[in-house]
Amino acid sequence: MCSQSIIAVPSKEYVLGPGDALEIHAWNEVNSDILIVNPIPVGITTAYTDPHLVTVSRDGRVYIPMVGSINVTGTTIDKLEQMLAKGLAKFAERSQVSVMVKTPKGIKVNVAGEVENPGLYEVPDGNTFERSILNYIKLAGGTTSYAGLEDVTVVKSSNESIKVNLRKLIVEKDMSQNVTLADGDSIIVPQASNQVYVVGQVVNPGPQKFIAGATVSDYVGMAGGLNKFAASDNIGIVRGNTDKPQVTKVNLSEYINWEGKREQVLPGDIIFVPQSWFANWADISALIVIVRDARDATRDLASPSQWEVK
Repeated sequence: MCSQSIIAVPSKEYVLGPGDALEIHAWNEVNSDILIVNPIPVGITTAYTDPHLVTVSRDGRVYIPMVGSINVTGTTIDKLEQMLAKGLAKFAERSQVSVMVKTPKGIKVNVAGEVENPGLYEVPDGNTFERSILNYIKLAGGTTSYAGLEDVTVVKSSNESIKVNLRKLIVEKDMSQNVTLADGDSIIVPQASNQVYVVGQVVNPGPQKFIAGATVSDYVGMAGGLNKFAASDNIGIVRGNTDKPQVTKVNLSEYINWEGKREQVLPGDIIFVPQSWFANWADISALIVIVRDARDATRDLASPSQWEVK
């Protein structure tokens, strides 16, 4: 997958690397075209090749006639022009050199975790916004409603880790969080640990912000309340891994009227409200399917855009 956006011609400070296609010209007072970096093979017309175009190899090098093989990785356009002018000086005095990036190298970043379309995304180098974490997450379809926006991790190709608070970036417009990615980096968006998921027969199924001390009835209320199909006497608090979930049954009317200690709701819990004729909590295999379907339903029915974080 890759973006189709068009970027401006990179500046002289652009840092070269493998994959960059360079158009190189050199001239002086005597000769208007000193340097041919891509000789045209016999029988091939200029329609198929550009004598001034050369691509940086995988090991970061280019071969320039009269100058030799040059490692350009980490070198700016401006610096390469100076290096070539110096190398050509012994063959052509007062040479001037122009280097232009014809096609920028691709910056590939893996976006994983709680985004709509995890995968590898590529943008052309040369534009800071194109390479920003915000743009890569946008390319991946945005974050899901399960995303832990405050605890996103960028893993650099060097294995260094950087923490990013996407909520500050998106909601508070804190651009210091909009880090620039490099080729080979990864973005990991974790599942939120500060949400409770209310799914099933409620008016507005979806994630709710965890509030310490809030009860099952509080979270059902946050989800708009029960709909007409709800089994209010058969609600379950589902906790832990969905392969081996722990379930606590709740009768909502008794729960509300009970003056003693109520079952605590913890971050990450799922409050599942089944239809009265649907859920068989004694069947653990059926429960696993119910919970997985409920998570998927939450993604489909109540996933806000990451640009509308509340």
